[in-house]
Amino acid sequence: MDTKELKKFEDAFQNGVYAVPSDVKVKVRALYEYCKKTNVSPSELSEEQMAKFIEKQDK
Repeated sequence: MDTKELKKFEDAFQNGVYAVPSDVKVKVRALYEYCKKTNVSPSELSEEQMAKFIEKQDK
């Protein structure tokens, strides 16, 4: 991801942060890079592919 793309992506979130209370953490940057590299959108990923970018959080 080049710096222009990264800035555009981060500017889409108010104050540069987007958070929702959850017991999972999504590796957004890695997901973005993977989708860009494979030319697919996140909605096109299988559950198995998406699982690579999700971490369960201990509560």
